[in-house]
Amino acid sequence: MGVTTDATGSAKTTAELGVDWVEIASEAGIIAPPETKTVELAGNAKRQAVVNRAMLKILGINEGEAVGKKFNVSFVVVGELLEESKEKIESAATEYTIVGVTPEEKIPVFYVPFIDLRSLGITNYSQVKLVVKDQAELAKARRQVEAMGYMTRSVADTVEQINSLFSTLRTVLILLGMVALSVAALGMFNTLTVSLLERTREVGLMKAMGMKSSEVSELFLTESMIMGFFGGVLGIVLGVVLGKIAGLILSFFAIFKGVGFVDISYVPISFVLVIIFLSLLVGIATGIYPAKRATKISALNALRYE
Repeated sequence: MGVTTDATGSAKTTAELGVDWVEIASEAGIIAPPETKTVELAGNAKRQAVVNRAMLKILGINEGEAVGKKFNVSFVVVGELLEESKEKIESAATEYTIVGVTPEEKIPVFYVPFIDLRSLGITNYSQVKLVVKDQAELAKARRQVEAMGYMTRSVADTVEQINSLFSTLRTVLILLGMVALSVAALGMFNTLTVSLLERTREVGLMKAMGMKSSEVSELFLTESMIMGFFGGVLGIVLGVVLGKIAGLILSFFAIFKGVGFVDISYVPISFVLVIIFLSLLVGIATGIYPAKRATKISALNALRYE
């Protein structure tokens, strides 16, 4: 039975007002909060922690001076981690020593040895983190865990997805590059053919002066190779410059987000050599026909050509 006050200010019991008070359970079905049980950590507890950068910001500790610093922590364990899910266990405040720092900066997290938490009554685990010494053993370890009926997730999955994405992107860029290369080769072929028609009198004059047909052919072929070579070099230079500019633009936004400088362009020496080789190959391929055609020009007819 409770007591309430009406509009006149006089106190009346709930029975007089005809009101029955009832107690409603929470969404979890718990009428009263569970009793908290305070325990001490076991004597064999390591009392060492690895914290991330976000945790250091909360503690107000400089990252360069973090190792060896101490902080107090109390663990609260509830729910399915305990054998009796309605229990609530809290450890007494304990001093922990920082022995390492991880680069995560989003959510404050720190890691402690599992032996420290066994004394709190934890019998169940929501997840377990396994670390293999050799990446070659990762697939074997995952198969063994999955054979026990557990699900596994690995950073390797994310890396594989990223590699797959970039592989698809590289394929698309290669196709675009082949189209661009075909258009460039057609343009060079057209330029050299038109140049040959415009220089017919010049070819006739060179032959009249004693230049052999093979030398005329080599002249036009060399010209096409030079065009292809410098075209490839110019393309590489422009690609590197545009890549660096794009990296600077992304870095401008990344620095504000605390990520730091971002470099998205990388040009290996092997790639440069392949591009130069392809440029010379295109130059040779597009210069063969104009060079052969130049050898068939008659000196007499060429001098008459208008």
